[in-house]
Amino acid sequence: MDKRDLDGLISKIFDYENQIKNDYNILKGDLIGDAERELISNDMNAFIFGLISDQSVKAETAWSLPFRLKRRLGHFDLNRIVSELDVAMLEKYIKEKPSLHRYPANMAKYLYSACELIINKYQGSAYNIWNESLSALEITKRLEEFKGISHKKAALGCLLLVRDLDIKINDKENINIAYDIHVRRICLRAGFCKNDTLEDVTSAAKMIYSEFPGRLTTSFWAIGRDICRPTNPLCEQCPIEYYCEKKISLGEDIK
Repeated sequence: MDKRDLDGLISKIFDYENQIKNDYNILKGDLIGDAERELISNDMNAFIFGLISDQSVKAETAWSLPFRLKRRLGHFDLNRIVSELDVAMLEKYIKEKPSLHRYPANMAKYLYSACELIINKYQGSAYNIWNESLSALEITKRLEEFKGISHKKAALGCLLLVRDLDIKINDKENINIAYDIHVRRICLRAGFCKNDTLEDVTSAAKMIYSEFPGRLTTSFWAIGRDICRPTNPLCEQCPIEYYCEKKISLGEDIK
């Protein structure tokens, strides 16, 4: 892709990002309710819980989990969680109907482990994970120490920290695009990469916007979720249709 096409693609992506900012922004938009958003915006332990929960369910379900769990527990005190509950008891709170997550057993293990790690390594506050003017690479490494946080989630976490919580991270070029199913589908179908691998997808994002490849996550995720669907994609509605090679069959198995 030559520079003229690349500049045009970036312009289309950023225009679309501006259009959807209130619909798909977890911390500043309308994806979740005010009370849920206030908790994860002001309590970084709740932010980590939301990040861990963001798998196998809709984003709005995952990021609402901390608030709903707090309401069931009557508090959001990590020390009380580990001193008063065990994993099985935490699972019961998550599993209670309506269930807070599709996989309550796994979430209970991950969240309980997160409580212990935050208490033992970060003085009880997840804010200390990034409160040292660290690089994106170091923050990503620290986030990946949590059970249930993959490289994909760590990349998303870094994006949210910079974009929505105004955390100062100077090396934005090291914040990768999230290796999400929707992102992967678009990269393959558009011809931005040839293989569905973490390395190829992240390299494609760096090629498109080397200054801050992670910034592409929200737009690509939204396009993949609502437009570039596994079957019957709505190509005529896609903001980057002009730049897409339309290799539709390549993304049908990514669901």
